[in-house]
Amino acid sequence: MKRVFEIIHALIAVAVISAACARVQSEDPGGGEIRFQVAGYASATGTRAPSDYKDGYGSVPFGAYAWYKDANPSNNADFMVNQKVAYNADENEWFTVGNAYYWPKGGSLDFICYSPYSDAGIPDVDEDRISYNSWDVAANPDTDLLYGDKKTGLIENKTTYYYSGVPVLFRHALARVAFTVRLAYSEMVPDTGDKTRWEVTLNSVKLKDIHMRGSLDLTLEGGSWKLPENGVWLPDDSVRDMEFDCSALSVLSTTDPQNVGDAFFVLPQPLNLGQKLVLNLTIETYRDTGSGYPAEPFIREVNLDMEAPLRTDSFNAWSMNQNIRYNLILAPSLSPDGVNPVEVNFDPAVAGWETVELETIVFI
Repeated sequence: MKRVFEIIHALIAVAVISAACARVQSEDPGGGEIRFQVAGYASATGTRAPSDYKDGYGSVPFGAYAWYKDANPSNNADFMVNQKVAYNADENEWFTVGNAYYWPKGGSLDFICYSPYSDAGIPDVDEDRISYNSWDVAANPDTDLLYGDKKTGLIENKTTYYYSGVPVLFRHALARVAFTVRLAYSEMVPDTGDKTRWEVTLNSVKLKDIHMRGSLDLTLEGGSWKLPENGVWLPDDSVRDMEFDCSALSVLSTTDPQNVGDAFFVLPQPLNLGQKLVLNLTIETYRDTGSGYPAEPFIREVNLDMEAPLRTDSFNAWSMNQNIRYNLILAPSLSPDGVNPVEVNFDPAVAGWETVELETIVFI
């Protein structure tokens, strides 16, 4: 029997998660040691309210660049070059590691920060550019790349978010994707009194032809980083498949959603390059004709392969700083509208009589 697999909804929750700001404390205006304390931007509820960076990133040092600017441009100088900044739990502050810096009495400082810190200088940072070259998400699956807005002309600590200090706002350079799955319906009770219910086992979930490696160049435009069109990186030509661990999934026997593995980072990319979702299902159909559901299914359909594109009419890219959730709703029986199964009806017809005329002679 032909089965229809439909993704009724791809509910795409585009959430801006965790950005951050840095803080500098000084003993007196225009002087004192430069220290960092970090606050995050965007709460877990999806509101764009600041939250404490250390709650999610307390163990993640970040890198800082700073440039000294003087009234006489010939005195301009690099102030911090890929300086590591880490959290000190005893003092509840973020300190530069291995070096101490102090606010200058004259001139000002410009800052760019990124996370996580890399002694290899990833990303490349200049005063007007941030670049990630051939970043491989598959090789760094747990790395959440953050880049900070550039802050210029700072002469002392100021309060912008939670703290008095350098207000650096971090944004996500990657996207993050998660999947949930549930049944569109699990039981039907028609007026006839008999009942039908379904159980679906998700044997495997795979994403096909996903771009995992690419490059990103951000340049300043009007004081802000100019994002690429649609917020996507420039992917290279290599693609790979991603398989999910379905071992923790229970048999789908209700309309309650279940998480398909954990959320994961992806390279921001257009979704018109053939990327698709492939599921392998086992569907068991049970019938109760009045004496209860039997232990064994009425029919059992094994290893059904279903697929659907990851792109929808209203959603054509995984974009930077997006937290994307696909809510997959499976129809376990033929359901053109994705909600209501189609009953088996009959279309009776009678073939016309074939008329045969014979002539015979009867001998008497």
